[in-house]
Amino acid sequence: MTAPSPAQKIHDINPGIAHNGIFWTVPMSDSSLTLSPDGLSASVSLRDFPVEDQPKFGADTLPTYAARIDLDMSWQAHGALMGVSDPTHKFRLQFRLATARIAMRITVPETGFMFISDPAETSETVFAMLGTDQNGLFF
Repeated sequence: MTAPSPAQKIHDINPGIAHNGIFWTVPMSDSSLTLSPDGLSASVSLRDFPVEDQPKFGADTLPTYAARIDLDMSWQAHGALMGVSDPTHKFRLQFRLATARIAMRITVPETGFMFISDPAETSETVFAMLGTDQNGLFF
């Protein structure tokens, strides 16, 4: 499967690029994230969360539309704890493989576009992991 070219794209839903250049990372309320005490499950739930629809992402001169997303995503870890540590590069990762499920609804009021995913129970996990990492100053 290949990604569509900019000419083929109809919608590109994303949170935009922050002033510091960070992409696909957004703050959310503490109540949006739930972690189990044993660290074996996690979930994120967002309601009416602001994102953008950039149909021709990468072409700065084309219009961007305000969009909203409702999202429920969950992870359930299973199997043995795995990890990698690289003290030279100040990086450590500990994780378990996991199953992941997601359901979402996206609306773009200005264009009338709406997308509703299949129910979360129908999700198929290709790859997911749940764990912790430490890097840089936090190593």
